[in-house]
Amino acid sequence: MAAGGAEQAETYLRLLAEAELRRAPVLHGPGSQPHRVALAATALALADAVSLGTAWQVVTDFQAACALRMGDPGPAMRSLRSPGWLGHLPASLTPSSRPSAVRHSVAQFLASTRQPPWADPTEPLAGGAAPAAVPIGATLPLPAEREGWYGELVLLALARTGTGAAITVATRWAGQTRRSATPRPQHAPFHEVAAVDDRGVSYRASLWDMGIEDGREWWDCHLGLTPAPPDGIRWLDIGPGARGRYVRVQVAAPEWAGGIATQPVPAAAAAARLLDRAGDELLASGPASDAAGRSLSDRVALLITDLTRGGVLAADDPAVGRLLGLGWRLGIDLGLPADGRIPRAALPDAWHSVLAHGDAADGPEGTAAFAANLPVIGGAWFSLAGLRSARDGATLHVMASGWTPHGNGWVVHGLGPHSHPGQVTLTWRARDSAGRWHLVKAMHWGSQQGMIQMHLVPPLHPAATALDVIVSDGGRQVSATVPLDWLPPVVPR
Repeated sequence: MAAGGAEQAETYLRLLAEAELRRAPVLHGPGSQPHRVALAATALALADAVSLGTAWQVVTDFQAACALRMGDPGPAMRSLRSPGWLGHLPASLTPSSRPSAVRHSVAQFLASTRQPPWADPTEPLAGGAAPAAVPIGATLPLPAEREGWYGELVLLALARTGTGAAITVATRWAGQTRRSATPRPQHAPFHEVAAVDDRGVSYRASLWDMGIEDGREWWDCHLGLTPAPPDGIRWLDIGPGARGRYVRVQVAAPEWAGGIATQPVPAAAAAARLLDRAGDELLASGPASDAAGRSLSDRVALLITDLTRGGVLAADDPAVGRLLGLGWRLGIDLGLPADGRIPRAALPDAWHSVLAHGDAADGPEGTAAFAANLPVIGGAWFSLAGLRSARDGATLHVMASGWTPHGNGWVVHGLGPHSHPGQVTLTWRARDSAGRWHLVKAMHWGSQQGMIQMHLVPPLHPAATALDVIVSDGGRQVSATVPLDWLPPVVPR
């Protein structure tokens, strides 16, 4: 972005803060519901229009001014905290440090958390290690628990790096051994599970995301192995299940030789990609879903306002036209230009598909075991590690190295005290072999071994036999075609 454009964006943000201050808002420090100034600062920072240091400075100045206007400003002033990303700066630097020093450290932090624009996207960031995944495709029956309820672990794939390993799992209660009407247990089924390799070394397996009963039949989980199995082992025996049953996993087994392709895509500015991500989220989550204390449609309308009035994008930019056109198709008002005309811009094929099939509930119910190790993109590695399909969507398991989906739910986050600077580094979409496109509605991840669950909507087409998973970094995309060979259901006892 040109220097003049950056100055215009900063000026817009400061004038917005002054206008909001004249409304005499009462704030008690940054909270879980970001205020208008924080939302605008987030949008401009994500679009690379202002630096994170500038964004935070404007937000803190605004909050401090609001606190001083209160009769008892002490509690509000004491509640002002730096955002979470400042916790990664050197201890000697605080928000009160010299602005130039803070800006320098922020730049260092950004360089360590996302791929710099001048970096080679085919080169991984420092500190990463390529994961490797192999399919399993076996069911481990579990012994009965209270009231005779017994479950099963469907083992989809083993994904590992040199420092971590996890088995992707779909688990459920399969039935009862007694004729009783007791309800299902209110947690995911689990039994003490361990693994032993071909050298006789044992590994402890712990189940993540036990979950609380909410009417669902399946839980999507990961079995984390401690310690991580080393390179060179041939197989792992995982178990025991019912009657001491083990499942043998060939660690060195070749992955499915499906298609993995890399190709360039037209380069797009961060602000344009941000609006395209907004369109994906509108379609995946619905305009009425909650976003920072507002409806998602209202939040997206503010985003368009901030980027256009801040001089980041022109009002007739194709990205603006695409999003306004999508709003028109969805029957929501995202704000119209002064002449009342919606700019003409073709919608992406993915949006057309989701508009046509967004209400579908015809997905096949089953699990598919596959593994695909992607080449580096956006400075990170990914391994696809199985999928579970349901009537209303699908859960794709991914192991990531060198990337955490900070800012994936960018539209619901502000520059609050514990938030992370958002990133728009990667975009995920999928298309099944029947031609139906899928967007990521949500990502669930933890700190353990980089495992991520991606929840895809709409559901897979019932006739689909394969799925293309497409990852883009704004100038290049990687696509992997994985098979949807549904594992046979387990025969009840």
